[in-house]
Amino acid sequence: MTSPSVRPAWYEEIGRHFLSGSSHFFILHGNVDDVVAEKDDDGKVRVEAVTDFLARRAFGAYDLVLHYDLGRGLRLHPAGNRDRETRMRDYLGSTWPGVTRPPQEPTPLFRLLDRLVTRLVDEAETGLGRRAAFLFDYAELLAPAEGREPEHLAALLNWARSPKVRAAHIVILLLTTGLSRIHTTLVGSGYSTEIRLPLPDRDTRKRFIEVLYPDRASEADRLAGLTSGLTLMNLGNLVRMTGWTAPVEEKASGGPLPRVLGDLALPPAEPPALDGPTPSEPSGAAGDAELMRLKKQLIEAQTPGLLEFVEPKMTLDLVAGHHAAKTRLAQDARLVAEGQLEAVPMGYLLSGPVGSGKTFLATCYAGSVGIPSVTLKNFRSKYVGETEANLERILGVLKELGPVAVIIDEADAAVGDRNQEGDAGTSSRVFAQLAGQMGDTRQRGKTIWFLLTCRPDLLPIDLKRQGRCEEHIPLFYPETTEERREMFQAMAKKLGLDIGPDQIPDLPTDRSLSGADIESLLTRARREALVTQRPLDKALLSETLARFHSARSPEHELQILAAVLECSDHLYLPDVFRKAMETEAGRADLTARLYLLKSQFDR
Repeated sequence: MTSPSVRPAWYEEIGRHFLSGSSHFFILHGNVDDVVAEKDDDGKVRVEAVTDFLARRAFGAYDLVLHYDLGRGLRLHPAGNRDRETRMRDYLGSTWPGVTRPPQEPTPLFRLLDRLVTRLVDEAETGLGRRAAFLFDYAELLAPAEGREPEHLAALLNWARSPKVRAAHIVILLLTTGLSRIHTTLVGSGYSTEIRLPLPDRDTRKRFIEVLYPDRASEADRLAGLTSGLTLMNLGNLVRMTGWTAPVEEKASGGPLPRVLGDLALPPAEPPALDGPTPSEPSGAAGDAELMRLKKQLIEAQTPGLLEFVEPKMTLDLVAGHHAAKTRLAQDARLVAEGQLEAVPMGYLLSGPVGSGKTFLATCYAGSVGIPSVTLKNFRSKYVGETEANLERILGVLKELGPVAVIIDEADAAVGDRNQEGDAGTSSRVFAQLAGQMGDTRQRGKTIWFLLTCRPDLLPIDLKRQGRCEEHIPLFYPETTEERREMFQAMAKKLGLDIGPDQIPDLPTDRSLSGADIESLLTRARREALVTQRPLDKALLSETLARFHSARSPEHELQILAAVLECSDHLYLPDVFRKAMETEAGRADLTARLYLLKSQFDR
């Protein structure tokens, strides 16, 4: 292997399995839509799709290489060698006499392919065998997880389990973005070898930049560190978008080369005008900020509708109340910033009644530590296998993206349960995927989980245990007058309102006001000031407060007690609950009250 090649580890894994005779039938899943970059011994740089890379590198000397996807049908893949293509075409003509154009639909095509496999096996038994490779793109469309089993699934299973096919030196590869999208009969047959293609790690990204941009090799390490979570294809897009010079393969030819994917060639782009403006090149903090902005856009494009970046513009200094929680999170943020990752929790469970500031606190933590924050959007789908595939894609990005704070709101509904029924096992599989990644201690301090819920009692215990979401922080509404005034000023600052301490109205002690309530009250007062052309002063705020009513759910007490009993440190609790939790009898009373409320509401 030449250096600095970017030949991936998964390629070597395929070789180990096949050369040892342990497998000839592979399902490649994960980052299969990416590119592979390689520098040949003669210095030529190639950037290819995964199937093109395999056809050239792994099967470049094979007698027959076929590539099929449902959109383009069956085609030969001779890796640019016209003589090989002619020999392949002649061989297929003698195998399928009278077939001038193979059918595009999979079931009739697989009948032809099975005849071809039978001939290859027969020839191998007589000592006249030919080496052959079959590449199937979009395998989830050939053997989908849902619906009736297609007829051609039997052909795939027969090829996978046949020792004669293996002995005939036939390699079969199916490619899919999500293993859960493939029919379980095929994946669980015991005859297929599943190999995951991960997102490129830092070393791979660095070598990719060194191969394509040798004149920027000195910057490769820094850029590789800034582009975690990107595919190589998007990494290439990013460096072009930021105005870097043309890649090495374009320079060597004296101009842009046509992009070639298999037998499809796109014409070279028109060169830019020599007298036109040249894009500015990123440098320093401003350049890094632009890189990060583009990176976030590209990652959201990699996970369409599944992940969303949250710009953490606020820090824990803006959080009012919750003093023990804020102190703990500020200390952990400092440890992460200092690289003391072994001392920080794998994740946090933030619980408390609605409007207590759970999302705000988690986002402020991310702002304090200076890391990106992402929220999981609706990754659940009505289609079988799609939910698990979406989550697999999300988790793959998060694993490479760190350090990152991952915020899962309404976690009791989002994460599923090991024992949940009624959805064909989707929730239990979602739970297993999340639990596996949340418990990976190699990610401590890199992927920081925040599970947010007002009903922590509904979360499966496996996610809340030590080693996963370790620190359980309950949040409550401000109780004292001082805490409420502090919350009032914090929310005014958040909304950009200039309200001094002397303008804060007299806050009632007999009414419970959450941070969300106070924010809503300030928004109402601002609207009233604009509509009536009055100053936003204490008088207007007092009038607004007098009219303001916040609806309280009958489950409010249930949410508070669930947060109290979930607490991992009594320092987070108000005095009234802290004293009760310090005695066995007090904990028993609170637990009994919680279960009484649950019996009333959880039906």
